[in-house]
Formats: sequence, C-alpha cells, structure tokens
Amino acid sequence: MTKEKDKFSEEYKRLQSEIVRDKIREVFSRDPDNYREGLQEIGFTWYDDEYLSEEEEENAAVPLNDRQWFLVSYFEGKEKFSTAVLKALLAEKNSEEPNYPLIRKYYRGANPHLKTLILFGLKHDPTNFDLLTDFIYFHEFERNLPELIERLTLACRQVDDLQTFSEIALEFYYSTQPDGYDALYALRDIFDTGSDKRKIIDFLISEQAGQDQDDIVF
Repeated sequence: MTKEKDKFSEEYKRLQSEIVRDKIREVFSRDPDNYREGLQEIGFTWYDDEYLSEEEEENAAVPLNDRQWFLVSYFEGKEKFSTAVLKALLAEKNSEEPNYPLIRKYYRGANPHLKTLILFGLKHDPTNFDLLTDFIYFHEFERNLPELIERLTLACRQVDDLQTFSEIALEFYYSTQPDGYDALYALRDIFDTGSDKRKIIDFLISEQAGQDQDDIVF
C-alpha cells in the first residue's frame, strides 16, 4: 500500500496547485452573487482599489479585431455555426492578448451558441482538457448537472494518459461537489480494482478525506 501511495504522491503534489483554483470555482458556483464572502472564508483578503469588477469589464468590452468581431457575430446569432468559428474561439483564447472580458460575458450569459461550439469540440475530442474546463465553466452559469456528469464521465472513461485522467477526475470532483455529487466515488465504481485508474481514484479519495479532516476546526 505504501509503495502504491508513493507511486502517485508526486503526481498528487502536481495537482495541489489545481485545488486552490477549484476551490475558487466552487465558491463562484455555490453563490456567484456573494462570492466575496466565500473567498474570504478560504483565505482571500479584499482591498478597495480602482480596478473594475468582472461584470464591469465585460460590460465595457468591445471587439478589437476581425476575429473578435467574427466571434461576437456568431454568439449573437448573426453568423452560422462552422468549424471556422471554433477555430477562431480557440485561437482567441490562445492568443498573446486574448480579450477575456469580451468572451467571458458569453459564458456568464450561458450563451447557447457558445455551448454549441464547446459541445462540437468535445464530440470530436471528448478528452480535450481545455474544452472540458470550458464546459465546466459554462456549467457554473447554466447549471445542467446531468449533462456535465455525462461529459466528464465519458472523458474519464476514454482518456488514456493517466496524468490527464487525474486532472479531469479532480476537476470533475470539485465542479460537481457543490451539487451534492461525489464524482470520485462514482468513478470508483466504474473502474476495476487493481487498474491504474482505480488506483488513482482510490488515492485521490484518501487524500481528499485527509484534507477534509485537516479543514475541520475544533
């Protein structure tokens, strides 16, 4: 047992940095209108400054180039769906200076055209981690738990790379936990005892249980 735990301990350490981000996502998912209090509970401190809120940034955002105009036209139903739109979205997100506020407001609005893009990408590449995290973020504003579970379960079944599997499993757990769904135990029932994926899930469950115990304040 110790040998198996050592085998995955290094991998788990690499995932620790993901946990803070997942906790932040959980706060916004649980109560997006009162997220400041939730962030304070996990250790954030707020300072008054002149920075705009995300909503203010989004309201002020405008397209700054042809690609962004193309995407906005699609999101607003003026441009038909095509693979070119998906390529434009991925190119914008991977550009040197992506217009995050402009794109983000369509996630916040649970834009159905944006969802079509994400689902199209996942249909052809169901284990794509970037598209999966996009879908998770979209879920925060649409709240379609059965669909999210279906997509993430499929990804966990199909992904071959164990590092990516671990990352997807943790994203799955933290993104559905606020809805009362325990993804790790659900995944545990899927994979055979002794398989690499089952070992990873068992390890993550034990580590999560230990973390939860550490969070208890006496």
